[in-house]
Amino acid sequence: MTFNIEFQPLGLRLRSQSPVNALDAVRQAGIEITAVCGGEGTCGKCVIQILENGSKYPPSSTEKRFFSSEELRTGFRLACMTTLDQDVRMFIPASSVMAGQIMQTEGDDIRQFSHPAITQIEVTLDEARLHDLQSDLSRIRQAAELPDHYAELDVLRKIPGMLRKNNWQINLLTRSNKIIAVSPKKIEAPLGLAVDVGSTKIACYLINLAKGKTLTAKGTPNPQIAHGEDIMARLSFAMKSAENAEILHTTTMQAINDTASDMCRRINRDIREILDFCLVGNTAMHHFYLHLPTGSLAVSPFVPVVTDPLYPPASDLHLSANPGASVYVPPVKAGFIGSDHLAFLLASQFAKDDRIRLGIDIGTNTEIALQAKGKIVSVSTASGPAFEGAHIAFGMRAAPGAIEHVTIDKSNTAQIDVIGNQEPIGICGSGILDAVAQMRQRGILNERGRYNHDLDCIKPDTNNKPAFYLSSGEKVITLNQKDIDQILLAKGAIRAGIDILLDYLDVSTGQIEEVMIAGAFGSYMLPEHAIGIGMLPSIPLDYIKVVGNAAGTGARMMLRSIKARREAEELARQIEYLELTVYPDFPLFYANGIRA
Repeated sequence: MTFNIEFQPLGLRLRSQSPVNALDAVRQAGIEITAVCGGEGTCGKCVIQILENGSKYPPSSTEKRFFSSEELRTGFRLACMTTLDQDVRMFIPASSVMAGQIMQTEGDDIRQFSHPAITQIEVTLDEARLHDLQSDLSRIRQAAELPDHYAELDVLRKIPGMLRKNNWQINLLTRSNKIIAVSPKKIEAPLGLAVDVGSTKIACYLINLAKGKTLTAKGTPNPQIAHGEDIMARLSFAMKSAENAEILHTTTMQAINDTASDMCRRINRDIREILDFCLVGNTAMHHFYLHLPTGSLAVSPFVPVVTDPLYPPASDLHLSANPGASVYVPPVKAGFIGSDHLAFLLASQFAKDDRIRLGIDIGTNTEIALQAKGKIVSVSTASGPAFEGAHIAFGMRAAPGAIEHVTIDKSNTAQIDVIGNQEPIGICGSGILDAVAQMRQRGILNERGRYNHDLDCIKPDTNNKPAFYLSSGEKVITLNQKDIDQILLAKGAIRAGIDILLDYLDVSTGQIEEVMIAGAFGSYMLPEHAIGIGMLPSIPLDYIKVVGNAAGTGARMMLRSIKARREAEELARQIEYLELTVYPDFPLFYANGIRA
C-alpha cells in the first residue's frame, strides 16, 4: 500500500509504502523538527496538525495532556505519537521547526517625508479652579485649539488622573478630529505596523511614525496555507461553512499579532503602543482579513464586496494594538487585482513618468501591469504555485535544504547550490527555473519542452519515469516530465499576460524601457534564465530591475504618509483592469506562451 504525505508550509511531499511514524516521516523528508525527548512523548515539542483525515488518528492519552480539546478536535498531535498509514496533509507550526522557511521582507525602503495620519500635540492647561469650571476635555480643546475634537470613553477615563499627576500637561495623539490616545509627554517613536498579507507569507514592518524609519521587520508563513496552496482552494474552503471562513480570518490575524508582538519585544516596546496600521494583500486576502463574505470572489465574474479605501478600527479586525488604533486598507481594483499590486506600483513610481514600463509581481497569482501611451493596464495570471514548489515531485518553498540554483556542465551533470549549504531535500522555484533553462540550453529539452531520451543523462526515476537527476546523494532529487510540464504551464500563463498587454496597447517588445520584477521568487531567479525559457520577452538584462517585496515597500509608504495614501488612491483610479479570459484569442496567446 503506497500513500502520500504532504508537509506544509514547506510544500514537501513524501511517498511511503508502509505505515510510518510521523516523526520519522518528517525526518525522512529532511525537515529538522524539534524533538527534545528523542521521540518518547515527554517533551511535547514535535507538534504537528493533521489537516485531512484527522479523525483517523485518535489522540493518545499522552497527547491529551499536551493539547486542549479544541486543539485535538482540529487535528493537533505529537509527531512521535502518530503513525501514518494513508494519504495525509499535515501542517508543521514554526515553533516545531528548527530551521524555518525563508521569508522575504527586503525591498527598497523609499524614504519620504513622514506625514502620518497620527499627530502629536503637547498641551499645557491652566489648572481648574472654582471660577473656571470647564470640563477637562473642553479645557483641552481650548488650549490646543481643537474645537471639534472628541475622544472615546477609554481615553476620557485616562485624562483626569494624567492631567493632575502631570502638572496639567498632556500629550494628545490625534487622527482627523479624534483624540485616540493620551500620554504624559511626547512619544519619541510612535509605532505603526505595515503588513503585506501574501498568500504564502506575511511580511510585517514596524515603523517609527515620527521619522518614517523602519525599526524592524519580520516575515512569517501565512497559516491559511494549511487550507489550500492557491487562492481558489481557500475560497472554496471558506464557502463550505461560516466556521471555515472564521478560521481563515482568525488564524491570519493571530499570525500578525504574534509577529508584531515578537517585533515589539525586539525593541523593548509593547504591542499596545501600536497606533496605526496599513494592510495590503490580494483581493481574496483583503476579504479574509476584513472578514468579508468571499462567495462572490469564488465564482465568475469574481466580484469584490468593496473596492473603496477603508479605515476600520484595529479592534474590529482582532488586531492587538492601542485601543484607538485604526487600519488603513487601500483600495483593491478587481477580483484578482488587489492592494498589494497597487502598493507595488506605488513603490515602483508608476504614473510618475511617460516611460513604457512593465511591472511583474510573481507569485501564486502573478499580477502584471504595463504603462504605455498615458495608460496603466493590469492583468492577473493564474500562474499557479509551481514556482513555489507545488505540483513538483521534489518541489518545496525556499528553506534550508532547498536547491536554489542549478548549473549544468558540458557533461550534462548538474552542479547545485543548496540553501544552508547542506544536503538537498528538495528544490525551490529559482532552482527549478535554472534547471529548465539550462536543460533547454544544453539540448536536454527540445523546443516543446520534451526530454531528449537519447541522452545518457535522462534516466528512470524511482517510479521508472524518465527524469533528470539533480542530486544522487543521500536523497535523490530529480525532475521528471510532469514537473517540466507544470513549469511550462506556469511560465506560459505569465508570458500570455505580458503578450496580451503588449497587444492591447499596441506596444512592441523593443519599445519596453524598464521591467520591474517583484516577489520572493522574482528576487532569487536569474532574469537571463527567465528569458531563456520564454517566460519574459527577449529584452536587455540591464532593463530589468529586481525590487524585492515592493508591496511591503508601498505599504510602508502609505503608513508613513497620508499624501502617499492619496497618491495610491489616485493611482488606483488610473489603473485599467483587463480580464484575460475574455480577451480575443486568449487560448492562442496561452499556447504560444507555453512554447515561447
